[in-house]
Amino acid sequence: MVPRPATWLPDPLDDGLLRYWDGHRWTFHTVARQVRVVPPPVAPTPPPVVPTLRPDVAQALERVRGALVGSMKEVNLLGGYLGPEERVLALTGAQGEGIGVLACTDQRLLFLFVGLVRRQFLQVSWNQAKGVVYHQATRTFAVYTTKPTKRAVPAMAVRVGNLADAQAVAHAAQYASAAPRLDIV
Repeated sequence: MVPRPATWLPDPLDDGLLRYWDGHRWTFHTVARQVRVVPPPVAPTPPPVVPTLRPDVAQALERVRGALVGSMKEVNLLGGYLGPEERVLALTGAQGEGIGVLACTDQRLLFLFVGLVRRQFLQVSWNQAKGVVYHQATRTFAVYTTKPTKRAVPAMAVRVGNLADAQAVAHAAQYASAAPRLDIV
Protein backbone atom coordinates (compact mmCIF):
# COMPACT_ATOMS: atom_id res chain seq x y z
CA MET A 1 0.00 0.00 0.00
CA VAL A 2 1.39 3.39 -1.00
CA PRO A 3 1.03 5.98 1.80
CA ARG A 4 -0.84 9.11 0.95
CA PRO A 5 1.08 12.38 1.56
CA ALA A 6 -0.12 14.81 4.23
CA THR A 7 -2.75 17.22 2.88
CA TRP A 8 -6.18 18.71 3.41
CA LEU A 9 -8.89 16.42 1.98
CA PRO A 10 -12.70 16.41 1.96
CA ASP A 11 -13.97 15.10 5.31
CA PRO A 12 -15.37 11.58 4.76
CA LEU A 13 -18.27 12.31 7.19
CA ASP A 14 -19.14 15.94 6.29
CA ASP A 15 -18.93 17.33 2.75
CA GLY A 16 -18.90 20.90 4.11
CA LEU A 17 -15.49 20.42 5.80
CA LEU A 18 -11.89 19.74 4.89
CA ARG A 19 -10.02 17.50 7.35
CA TYR A 20 -6.23 17.24 7.65
CA TRP A 21 -4.69 13.87 6.72
CA ASP A 22 -1.23 13.66 8.35
CA GLY A 23 -0.01 10.93 6.02
CA HIS A 24 -1.08 8.08 8.35
CA ARG A 25 -4.44 9.01 9.88
CA TRP A 26 -7.15 11.71 10.04
CA THR A 27 -6.54 14.49 12.59
CA PHE A 28 -9.02 16.62 14.52
CA HIS A 29 -8.09 19.69 12.49
CA THR A 30 -10.91 20.85 10.18
CA VAL A 31 -11.76 23.96 8.16
CA ALA A 32 -14.91 24.97 6.31
CA ARG A 33 -14.78 23.83 2.74
CA GLN A 34 -14.80 26.66 0.24
CA VAL A 35 -17.35 25.68 -2.38
CA ARG A 36 -17.15 27.58 -5.55
CA VAL A 37 -20.64 28.51 -6.60
CA VAL A 38 -21.05 28.99 -10.30
CA PRO A 39 -24.06 31.16 -10.98
CA PRO A 40 -26.42 29.81 -13.61
CA PRO A 41 -26.16 31.54 -16.96
CA VAL A 42 -28.54 34.47 -17.18
CA ALA A 43 -30.58 34.58 -20.33
CA PRO A 44 -31.03 38.06 -21.76
CA THR A 45 -34.42 39.53 -20.90
CA PRO A 46 -36.52 40.01 -24.02
CA PRO A 47 -37.94 43.48 -24.51
CA PRO A 48 -41.49 43.86 -23.19
CA VAL A 49 -44.21 43.12 -25.68
CA VAL A 50 -46.25 46.22 -26.34
CA PRO A 51 -49.64 45.28 -27.73
CA THR A 52 -50.62 47.14 -30.85
CA LEU A 53 -54.02 48.74 -30.76
CA ARG A 54 -56.45 48.74 -33.61
CA PRO A 55 -56.38 52.15 -35.32
CA ASP A 56 -59.95 52.98 -34.27
CA VAL A 57 -59.20 52.11 -30.62
CA ALA A 58 -55.99 54.18 -30.72
CA GLN A 59 -57.89 57.20 -32.12
CA ALA A 60 -60.61 56.91 -29.48
CA LEU A 61 -57.94 56.60 -26.79
CA GLU A 62 -56.33 59.88 -27.92
CA ARG A 63 -59.65 61.71 -27.50
CA VAL A 64 -60.23 60.58 -23.89
CA ARG A 65 -60.31 63.60 -21.56
CA GLY A 66 -60.54 61.69 -18.27
CA ALA A 67 -57.99 59.29 -16.93
CA LEU A 68 -57.99 55.63 -17.89
CA VAL A 69 -56.14 54.71 -14.70
CA GLY A 70 -56.46 50.99 -14.07
CA SER A 71 -58.20 50.20 -17.35
CA MET A 72 -55.39 50.08 -19.92
CA LYS A 73 -55.37 46.28 -19.66
CA GLU A 74 -58.97 46.30 -20.88
CA VAL A 75 -58.17 48.81 -23.64
CA ASN A 76 -55.45 46.45 -24.88
CA LEU A 77 -57.90 43.50 -24.79
CA LEU A 78 -60.76 45.41 -26.42
CA GLY A 79 -59.80 44.40 -29.95
CA GLY A 80 -60.53 40.75 -29.14
CA TYR A 81 -64.12 41.62 -28.18
CA LEU A 82 -64.84 43.59 -31.35
CA GLY A 83 -66.07 42.29 -34.67
CA PRO A 84 -63.92 42.80 -37.78
CA GLU A 85 -66.31 45.40 -39.23
CA GLU A 86 -67.02 47.10 -35.89
CA ARG A 87 -65.44 50.51 -35.25
CA VAL A 88 -64.80 52.14 -31.86
CA LEU A 89 -66.07 55.74 -31.87
CA ALA A 90 -65.42 56.75 -28.24
CA LEU A 91 -64.23 55.22 -24.99
CA THR A 92 -63.64 56.15 -21.40
CA GLY A 93 -62.72 54.63 -18.07
CA ALA A 94 -65.70 53.33 -16.11
CA GLN A 95 -66.47 51.25 -13.05
CA GLY A 96 -68.76 48.24 -12.95
CA GLU A 97 -67.63 45.31 -10.81
CA GLY A 98 -64.15 46.78 -11.23
CA ILE A 99 -62.43 49.58 -13.10
CA GLY A 100 -62.62 48.88 -16.81
CA VAL A 101 -63.39 50.56 -20.11
CA LEU A 102 -66.68 51.74 -21.58
CA ALA A 103 -66.58 51.76 -25.38
CA CYS A 104 -69.07 53.07 -27.88
CA THR A 105 -68.87 51.39 -31.27
CA ASP A 106 -70.91 51.86 -34.41
CA GLN A 107 -72.91 48.73 -33.43
CA ARG A 108 -73.16 48.68 -29.63
CA LEU A 109 -72.12 50.06 -26.29
CA LEU A 110 -69.92 47.73 -24.23
CA PHE A 111 -68.19 47.65 -20.87
CA LEU A 112 -65.20 45.40 -20.22
CA PHE A 113 -63.50 44.66 -16.89
CA VAL A 114 -60.92 41.90 -16.47
CA GLY A 115 -59.74 41.21 -12.92
CA LEU A 116 -57.69 38.43 -11.39
CA VAL A 117 -60.71 36.49 -10.18
CA ARG A 118 -63.64 38.04 -11.98
CA ARG A 119 -64.37 39.53 -15.35
CA GLN A 120 -67.37 41.50 -16.52
CA PHE A 121 -68.56 42.05 -20.06
CA LEU A 122 -71.74 44.04 -20.61
CA GLN A 123 -73.11 45.07 -23.98
CA VAL A 124 -76.22 46.65 -25.45
CA SER A 125 -76.78 46.76 -29.19
CA TRP A 126 -77.97 50.08 -30.61
CA ASN A 127 -80.96 48.23 -32.07
CA GLN A 128 -82.06 47.40 -28.51
CA ALA A 129 -81.27 50.72 -26.78
CA LYS A 130 -84.24 52.95 -25.99
CA GLY A 131 -82.59 55.45 -23.66
CA VAL A 132 -79.28 56.60 -22.23
CA VAL A 133 -79.18 58.47 -18.92
CA TYR A 134 -76.25 60.01 -17.04
CA HIS A 135 -77.00 60.72 -13.37
CA GLN A 136 -74.65 63.49 -12.24
CA ALA A 137 -75.21 62.84 -8.53
CA THR A 138 -74.16 59.18 -8.73
CA ARG A 139 -72.05 59.60 -11.90
CA THR A 140 -73.83 56.58 -13.36
CA PHE A 141 -74.12 56.02 -17.10
CA ALA A 142 -77.18 53.82 -17.72
CA VAL A 143 -78.49 52.29 -20.93
CA TYR A 144 -82.11 51.14 -21.06
CA THR A 145 -83.75 48.68 -23.44
CA THR A 146 -87.15 49.99 -22.34
CA LYS A 147 -88.36 53.55 -21.96
CA PRO A 148 -86.32 55.09 -19.11
CA THR A 149 -88.66 55.65 -16.17
CA LYS A 150 -88.15 55.74 -12.42
CA ARG A 151 -89.02 52.05 -12.20
CA ALA A 152 -87.15 50.87 -15.27
CA VAL A 153 -84.06 48.74 -14.70
CA PRO A 154 -81.10 49.58 -16.95
CA ALA A 155 -79.64 46.86 -19.16
CA MET A 156 -76.22 48.30 -18.38
CA ALA A 157 -75.15 50.72 -15.65
CA VAL A 158 -71.58 51.78 -14.95
CA ARG A 159 -69.99 54.71 -13.17
CA VAL A 160 -68.22 57.26 -15.36
CA GLY A 161 -66.42 59.87 -13.28
CA ASN A 162 -65.86 62.42 -16.04
CA LEU A 163 -69.00 64.15 -17.36
CA ALA A 164 -67.23 65.26 -20.54
CA ASP A 165 -66.24 61.66 -21.31
CA ALA A 166 -69.80 60.47 -20.59
CA GLN A 167 -71.12 63.10 -23.00
CA ALA A 168 -68.53 62.12 -25.63
CA VAL A 169 -69.67 58.49 -25.40
CA ALA A 170 -73.32 59.55 -25.62
CA HIS A 171 -72.66 61.82 -28.63
CA ALA A 172 -70.83 58.96 -30.33
CA ALA A 173 -73.86 56.78 -29.59
CA GLN A 174 -76.16 59.31 -31.23
CA TYR A 175 -73.86 59.41 -34.23
CA ALA A 176 -73.65 55.61 -34.45
CA SER A 177 -77.35 55.13 -35.07
CA ALA A 178 -80.67 56.58 -34.15
CA ALA A 179 -79.60 56.00 -30.56
CA PRO A 180 -81.43 57.88 -27.85
CA ARG A 181 -80.29 61.21 -26.53
CA LEU A 182 -78.30 61.67 -23.35
CA ASP A 183 -80.46 62.78 -20.46
CA ILE A 184 -78.51 64.44 -17.65
CA VAL A 185 -80.33 64.12 -14.37
